[in-house]
Amino acid sequence: MIKRIVGALLPLVSFGLLSFAPFLYFLITRKTGRDRMLFAVFTTASVIEVVLIAVVGRDTAEGTADFLVGVYIVVLAIVAAVIAFVELRPGKETAAMPGRAYL
Repeated sequence: MIKRIVGALLPLVSFGLLSFAPFLYFLITRKTGRDRMLFAVFTTASVIEVVLIAVVGRDTAEGTADFLVGVYIVVLAIVAAVIAFVELRPGKETAAMPGRAYL
């Protein structure tokens, strides 16, 4: 249960910058196609977040772009946390790997 809570809190605490971390854990432990896809999506989303922060951070005036980047960060963090919480439910790891009872 602690692993599930930490995995869900990591994207929230890091404001989405570490949203790929729980999915990297899935990729290392389960190695399914879904885990590869989730890791690729959230890694790309984290890179886009860094690029958007760098581009918007250069201007001195606040405007719509700043607001939209803020919304992107919040949505990314919440979506990553919810998906990580769902994917870390008990029994999911053994169900993903037929023939392996323990990790």
